[in-house]
Amino acid sequence: MTDILELCQAILHLGSEEEVDLHAENELRRTFYEYQSVQKKPLASVTYMVNGKEYASLLEAMHHEEALENLGIRFLKPDLKENWDFNTPSKTLVLMQSGMGVLERFSYDAFKLDKWDMHQQLQRDNVMIRGFPNWLYFPQSIKTKSIDPLAEPERPYIPKLVMLEDLWQHIRQNGMVVFELRVCAYTKTARYTFDLDLVNNVMLKDFRGGQSPLRNLAQRGIVDYLNFDMVLASTDMKDMVKRAFINLFESEYATAFDIAHSMHITNQMAANALSAIASRGLAIKEGTYPREIYSINSEALAEKALKLEKS
Repeated sequence: MTDILELCQAILHLGSEEEVDLHAENELRRTFYEYQSVQKKPLASVTYMVNGKEYASLLEAMHHEEALENLGIRFLKPDLKENWDFNTPSKTLVLMQSGMGVLERFSYDAFKLDKWDMHQQLQRDNVMIRGFPNWLYFPQSIKTKSIDPLAEPERPYIPKLVMLEDLWQHIRQNGMVVFELRVCAYTKTARYTFDLDLVNNVMLKDFRGGQSPLRNLAQRGIVDYLNFDMVLASTDMKDMVKRAFINLFESEYATAFDIAHSMHITNQMAANALSAIASRGLAIKEGTYPREIYSINSEALAEKALKLEKS
């Protein structure tokens, strides 16, 4: 198989010649090694079937296939000793057409000693499939970067929760390189997420796996999850703030102490993260220091998601 960095460079050169210069190539290389240096825990290896052809790497498929017509994601060699509390043990996820597909998954009970039932039958769900990049490089030439060096840097690309077919086209049209992709599968009552490391061809463990569970877990509907995923995809947040946002969404309410205890961070770090979420209008803060209570602002999420959908 072609070297992964070479595949990334090949995808980069699918973009506009005006934007793909030596600066863009160097920035791609820097981002690639930055992503590789981040500690990640794989749960299973992944192979792909794209438009009827087998690929060991989705990056290779993105370079060779002009359009995404259908996609099969197969999960192999699951780490049975790892914590899967916030991941979905699955066999395959198949995208058929128009963002619809089928998920084949196993049952997993975090509260049993034998969490995996090896003798169970596969469960098949008809799902709506969407996705967005968790980690990417969007090409910008030195000329574009130097238009106004004193101005606040703009985001050249704002990720959105979209059909994978549309994301595929955007990747090839712009030479955008995706290192990590979140795939979301929605049924009428549930949502399943898969974080795919496209550089190492593995499915990644959810950061919450093995952490202390939060109290006051919320019961969210599928529309709530869609709104949340749309906002999560497009909002620029530091990693710690994003993780606190995810944790808060899954709770009816939480304090800085709750978040700190769950994420194994200090109370001050948790308070800063929650304040950052509230400052964006995505959470409601009640009470005064040191007893502030935070909860997700569902109305604000729905309004922002609607604006993102129309933009």
